[in-house]
Amino acid sequence: MAQWLLRPDLKTSGGETLDIVYDDRYVGNMTLVYRENDRLTGAVQLEAEELDEESKPLVLDRVQRHVEALAEALSVQACDVIVTYAPYERVIVKLGQENDFDWVEDDGELSAMDSYQDDLTETIYADDESEGLGFELIIVHEERGRVEYQIYDRHQDLVAEALLSIRGRDVSGTVDWVYDPVEEEIDEAARLIVNDFDEHDVESFQLVMMFEEELVDSIELKRNDLLGQEEDEAMFEGDRDDYNIVLVRDDGDVLTYEIYQQSRGGLPIGTATVDISHRQLTGFIDFREPGGADDRELIAMLLMEELDKEKDYDSFNVTMMVKNEPIDEILFETEPVH
Repeated sequence: MAQWLLRPDLKTSGGETLDIVYDDRYVGNMTLVYRENDRLTGAVQLEAEELDEESKPLVLDRVQRHVEALAEALSVQACDVIVTYAPYERVIVKLGQENDFDWVEDDGELSAMDSYQDDLTETIYADDESEGLGFELIIVHEERGRVEYQIYDRHQDLVAEALLSIRGRDVSGTVDWVYDPVEEEIDEAARLIVNDFDEHDVESFQLVMMFEEELVDSIELKRNDLLGQEEDEAMFEGDRDDYNIVLVRDDGDVLTYEIYQQSRGGLPIGTATVDISHRQLTGFIDFREPGGADDRELIAMLLMEELDKEKDYDSFNVTMMVKNEPIDEILFETEPVH
């Protein structure tokens, strides 16, 4: 029986690239880009010189099964993946809430692809790939508060594995090396990992480099390092006039605020609900879009200024949410300002 596998080439939180191997031969490549609960799109390129017509249906069937399983796992509302075998061969289509997948044969009219052609112009590559060492970072597993990486060299040999924990805006973890690395390799591995995160969403990094259970090196980066010594206060000062926090409902112990952004036409971008029944205030802000971590922190600070007008308090714990899903949490311990 012919051996079949999808060999991960690159995997991020928003996409993956896989080599298609059949009968111990590379026969093609699959690139998928997705947003959970929204959409999956991509392209499959099969090598006509390596894959004969007799074997092609089996490979296509396996590819479709992978796409279907991924789409179901992500709960996407729309799925479209172009498959090419020289010219465009067919498209895997899933629309709306329906779970049925169909092969749509190309009838010579490419209008079915026009609506999402722009989504396919940007292929996912390892933009963190080092020009000197040729290291490549691949996500092998990701879940809430935890991510696992593998790092490969230019010859596709495994050089290190990393296991990171994400707690709020702090990232820490261990990088286990296959061999005793030199300083340049340690720096490059750290750069790849750091660059995989949005610097605005991370307060600190702490990476421990290990080889054969022995400590090789440790790297610590703080927020100012990640932002190139950028001053948060100056950044906040320029943006605070863009937001307007308005009290829209007072239920005694619970206050509700609408958050408006001038640069978005003065439209509401989120709703804040705060329990003020104790001196330790708690609440949440439900955003329509996640935005950046700095913007969320600024909005929380502006909300505090409004709360100062209503009640004396010792602390304020606020959970940031998007469509009722928590994405961040901030605790302020402060003296009220009047």
